[in-house]
Amino acid sequence: MKPFPTHDSRPPAPAPKAPPRTLALLDALEQRVGAELGSLKEGVQPLLDSVREGLVALDPPGDGMLPSPQEQEKLRAKLNSTLEEAEDVLEALQLAVKPGGRGGG
Repeated sequence: MKPFPTHDSRPPAPAPKAPPRTLALLDALEQRVGAELGSLKEGVQPLLDSVREGLVALDPPGDGMLPSPQEQEKLRAKLNSTLEEAEDVLEALQLAVKPGGRGGG
């Protein structure tokens, strides 16, 4: 079904492309981290930003060119390392906010 033209007969603007599923999952993770950690989220935010950059580099928005297979391999290795570091930092921050944890007792 074709979208209706606008009042001035211009074709309608294309609908914004939904973010890739991985970016949507990262958005949900960031919201959850913010809800659970509050201001301590700042301790992991640079890592989450780096994860986002890696995901965008591996799957450029729009008509962006994909990296070469060798570059994709390097990007995936770096992304994996960043995710592991983010996991460690998140675990430490969660312990800090739990009652009876290092920061709560």
